[in-house]
Formats: sequence, structure tokens, C-alpha cells
Amino acid sequence: MELENIPAEVRWEISTKATMASAVGYGMALRQILDEDTVRQIELAIMSEAGKGIKSMAESLGLPAGNAKEVDDAFGVIGMILWGKMDYKIIESSSDKVVQRITRCPNLNYHEEMNVPIITMPDLCQTFSTSAVEELNPKYTQSYSKRMCEGDKYCEYVVELKKIK
Repeated sequence: MELENIPAEVRWEISTKATMASAVGYGMALRQILDEDTVRQIELAIMSEAGKGIKSMAESLGLPAGNAKEVDDAFGVIGMILWGKMDYKIIESSSDKVVQRITRCPNLNYHEEMNVPIITMPDLCQTFSTSAVEELNPKYTQSYSKRMCEGDKYCEYVVELKKIK
């Protein structure tokens, strides 16, 4: 069989699941060797750095990130390339603020399918997302107000201009 004989959608699904399996596997392996606090520090540092990589991916695809809508769009496209299709609904959208609900999360679904406990997913997701958004455009930030991995019916987040203190 040649790689070209495998449909792109199938290759993409295999790739995204392998990426998630690697991340989950690293976390599980680290927990067998190190204490939980150390593992959490390592995972948070990795996710922060991984989020920073979103900017170069967005630039390579020519995705703009000049305002909240563009930042959210770029983040969403890259996120679905990395982890798979999400189901979402935009609740509010302007150049300064986007509020979005996610009702299907491939990361959460992967944990459930593989029967892997969700240990630090909310913290890791927030760290990655904030890092990615702030790297795409340092004027903006991202935060979650609802999370399916914490029992909510959907994830809800906002991308908005940073508040000046």
C-alpha cells in the first residue's frame, strides 16, 4: 500500500489521535516516576511552549491575527488541524471580542474513548490556549468560563483585548 492510497481524512484522523496519545502517554509515564506537582509543572511548561508554536503555523498558512475575530479564527483552524474537528458556535463576535461555545472536543473525546482519566486537562487547555492567543497577537488574551472536562455541558471561552491595569 502507498501513502497516497490512504484518504487524507483517514491520515489526518490517525495523526491527530497519535498526537493525543503521545501527550497522554507522556503524562501517564511521568506520573509513574515523578510526584504530581512536578508533573503538573512540566506539563504546564510544555503546553505554554506548544501554544507559542501556533503563530508560526498560522503565518505559514497566511492566517491573519490582527483582531479578536482573526485571532480566534486562526486559533480555531490550527487547533482543528492539530486535534481534530470540534463542534462550536460563536455566541458573540466583534473585532475586540469573540465568545465561543464548543460542544464537541476531540481531546475530551479521546480521553473518554481511551478510558484515560482527565487529570490536568483544564489547566493544560487553558495554558495552551492563552499562550497561543497571546502569541498570535499580544494585545489579546483568552479565558474559559465553562469546561466540559469539569462537567459543564459545553466549553465557553472569550478572546478579548487585554485589560489595562
